[in-house]
Amino acid sequence: MSWAGVRTGYKKAVAVALILSFITFSVLPAGWAQGAAQSTGGDREQNSGADVGLEVASWALTVPYGAAKVAFAILGGFAGGLTYVFSGGNTEAAKAVWDTSVRGTYVITPAHLKGDKPVRFLGVPPEEETAPPAPAR
Repeated sequence: MSWAGVRTGYKKAVAVALILSFITFSVLPAGWAQGAAQSTGGDREQNSGADVGLEVASWALTVPYGAAKVAFAILGGFAGGLTYVFSGGNTEAAKAVWDTSVRGTYVITPAHLKGDKPVRFLGVPPEEETAPPAPAR
């Protein structure tokens, strides 16, 4: 194998890593802003060690999860477009693909880790999000 082949493979790997890092870090500020908004309460006590641990864990999990979710959403966007084209312009079919792939959770927060909020990798259409839960029988 020549050095030119190794060098080209290295350049591609670095380019992919840079693109994934850019995508991941473009999603993180939204999570930080949400965390800052929650911590601005005037009578909130200092963070305990468990709270700090949850914040660190949520950030550490957001990095790979956010990259996977963004990649899934991009692929779903293309798939929804192809669905629209190959279904003869059926908007409902395309929206079903887009809702499933583009909607959902992008940033893992401490509330997700505590179980207060669900993590939804696959999105839910808007009418299903706001519908009240079915009564128990």
